[in-house]
Amino acid sequence: MLGRLVGPISRTAVIGSCKPQGFMVMSTVKRSFNTNNTLHNTNSGSLFGNLTQSARTIDSNKQITPKEEEEVESLNKNDNKDPYKKDLSVSENDEELQKFHQENAEKDQILVEKYVTPLKRALFEQVVKKHGFFKNNEIITNEEDGKTYKINLTPQEIEVLEPSVLVQSYRLKSSLKKATVVNRFVRGMPVKNAINQLHFNPKKMSTEVEKLLKRGLELAKKAGLEEDSLYIDELWVGSDGKWKKRPDWKGRGRVGIIKHPFVHVKAVLKTNQTRLRRQFEKDSKQTKPRMFLNNEPLNFKVRPFYKW
Repeated sequence: MLGRLVGPISRTAVIGSCKPQGFMVMSTVKRSFNTNNTLHNTNSGSLFGNLTQSARTIDSNKQITPKEEEEVESLNKNDNKDPYKKDLSVSENDEELQKFHQENAEKDQILVEKYVTPLKRALFEQVVKKHGFFKNNEIITNEEDGKTYKINLTPQEIEVLEPSVLVQSYRLKSSLKKATVVNRFVRGMPVKNAINQLHFNPKKMSTEVEKLLKRGLELAKKAGLEEDSLYIDELWVGSDGKWKKRPDWKGRGRVGIIKHPFVHVKAVLKTNQTRLRRQFEKDSKQTKPRMFLNNEPLNFKVRPFYKW
């Protein structure tokens, strides 16, 4: 009769042997785990004991300099620190690092000088100072060189030169339709008026749009713009990507997918300077004259047939 294993294999193996008399004698053989003292030798500070020597251990017979003591203490302090916690004091005091980040930010920043020449910008500011808003095809004398110019800018150049504030929200747990309902409600309003309306709106997205507009007011204040003159020129919503999905269990073995959408909201705030310019262009636009029908009676006899 062959032997069989009984019980946990990793700890104890039970072996059975058959005698001629017809009964079985069970004998247990236990495995012993040998623990080497080398692995638990912590005096040297190394996992392998005397085989390797830690770089941070100090030999008692060797004379240590104060500089070496400071290095060992600093290494031990770094071991106790949280590796995921950043030391912000180092980056704040590092002037070269701050200068490097500032140069990279200026490269990515959209500057007016990249799209408009300094002469056009100076003439634009003079026209705005004269009328309160920009008038295209205006004849003006430059204050610097005394020459007379007729300024004609494209719509893209005017948009770059006019002051504006672009703000973007964070990742929001909502849908595109729900956000669009709130955006249509306040689009085109003055910013402060829109904040008051959103504050008392019961919809969830109204709170997020209110926070967005408040951050826009802070940015405008830093840029030196008047808060009372700001209005919402553009306000739209977009998908933020990476929507969460989970199974939707149905009957008869069918499974659907439930999507949890995430969106972001962007807004462009502009001043009354843009509004006045657009109103002026609308009023001065030449419209085609209407041609009314002549209701006077005909001066010839009307016949019900052709006369050849």
